[in-house]
Amino acid sequence: MEPADGRVILFILIAFAVFALGRRFQTMVIMRQVWKQSARQVSARKAVANNAAKSMIGITLLAIFVIWLVLNLNRVM
Repeated sequence: MEPADGRVILFILIAFAVFALGRRFQTMVIMRQVWKQSARQVSARKAVANNAAKSMIGITLLAIFVIWLVLNLNRVM
């Protein structure tokens, strides 16, 4: 009976090791998916930030033009 008990304990230890490795692999896969999503969000946020900056520059130039136009119209009148 002694060798069979040793095999059962060995089988349990191997099963536990495989389970632990499987959990680590699963965690690694999930973390990689999260990293990919984060990378996509960063690139999307960069594009949004660039578009916002371009819009602010355009609105600033438009405001400067309107102020210039009002000042020149006041001189003419």
